[in-house]
Amino acid sequence: MPSATKRRRTSADGDNWHDDLSTVKIRVAESKTGDNPVVVAFPCGVPESAIAKSAISKPTLKFVWQQLNENSKSGRRVVGFDRDCLYSAQANGLGYDDRQTKLVVGVYHKKRNTLTLHEAASRGTVFTLQQSVPSYMEQNEQTETGKGGNEEIKPNVYEDFGSSKKRRVLKSQAANRVDIDNVVGAGDGSAMVHQMMKGQGMSESNRMAIEEDRRTDSTQKSASEKALEDARLQILPTYDEHAVKPDKVYDAKKIAGNKAWKRVFDNVFACLHKENPTDAIVESIFERDWQAFVLQFVKEVDTQADNAAYRITCAILINWMIKFYRINNKRRSIEGVDETRSTYFGMPSEVAARCFELFTTPVSNPEKSGKAHFAMTKTKNDKMITHILLMYMMSQGPSMKIPRINPIAESLGIPAGQCSTLLRYAGCRVMKVGNDASASLKTPLEFPTMGRRMPPNNKR
Repeated sequence: MPSATKRRRTSADGDNWHDDLSTVKIRVAESKTGDNPVVVAFPCGVPESAIAKSAISKPTLKFVWQQLNENSKSGRRVVGFDRDCLYSAQANGLGYDDRQTKLVVGVYHKKRNTLTLHEAASRGTVFTLQQSVPSYMEQNEQTETGKGGNEEIKPNVYEDFGSSKKRRVLKSQAANRVDIDNVVGAGDGSAMVHQMMKGQGMSESNRMAIEEDRRTDSTQKSASEKALEDARLQILPTYDEHAVKPDKVYDAKKIAGNKAWKRVFDNVFACLHKENPTDAIVESIFERDWQAFVLQFVKEVDTQADNAAYRITCAILINWMIKFYRINNKRRSIEGVDETRSTYFGMPSEVAARCFELFTTPVSNPEKSGKAHFAMTKTKNDKMITHILLMYMMSQGPSMKIPRINPIAESLGIPAGQCSTLLRYAGCRVMKVGNDASASLKTPLEFPTMGRRMPPNNKR
């Protein structure tokens, strides 16, 4: 028991206890649906991703505040997720659900010495978050949704009266079913969680089926989409549908082939190192063999630019491809190129051989007739025009834009509208410019659908 002196000192100090108190003003904020704080509870324990000390190594929780029903403002749902788990709770907004109390959140303003009370969202509701593991939900189509209801009765009926095949299916489903309550909050250190996430808790056949389903879900195409893709492959060059930059969608070197590209590029590279590069390039081809728009383009290219050799090589290949087209597109039978000779109708034999490979169809057996003969079908005709147009677009550099379509259509001897149709089919956008048109290629690549105009597919 304290001494009399100590009791007197304590009594004296207690007489002035009110001097240390300060007045705090308490007010109740107006309840607004959009401003009320959302209060949640974790009955299974706070997840590691929400603990401050582990926030550096683990992603923090992210929450979404959603309206439960579009036609009702009262019902609300809270959904949160981290790397492993999904957290959700909802309130239907039906009055107070027989609750005698409701939760408020107090916010203390130190400078003003005020305490403001805010009613928790959904009329003072504490959202009790239920945890689940999404990866388990994806792997198992059949999850336990109820206790003692029809979901339990139905399997029991099949077990007693169902076929042996149905019983095997139910047995497999039961083996793959996961009791979420046993793994919630297990954390990253749980070996069981790691095994289940890797699919080690199921049969090999089921695991392979799930993996195959995951792979095909994102890439599965309808029959019409597959047919369109097959039709495109008959006309278009190889393309990268997921290219980020437009100039990476199509590849000029793959169109030309290694031999043809090297033959033309080496000559262009040598000319660019001469005193007058442009004149050297122009003089390397007979004047009568130049297409007017190609010659004009070559003269406008800056020979000092880093991509000058690439652009001029594309242009000269276009020049020879147009010549091949003009010579052979109306012939019923085309005699094959003699690759022992350096030229074919004035063009490099490597370029001609590549054109035969891509744009013609064999019509005779050289073992019987002595010489190979070829023909350009309507599909091959459209294919060559499309390749020429895309090669010309690539010669423009990273811009991937044809400023005028009419000049190239005139050189090919075809309507400009046919060029526009084929460019759209290749994923390009065509814009009307007066009596002419321009075309450009943008990413992400978008091909026309069934409803839009397609290139003619009739046979000769």
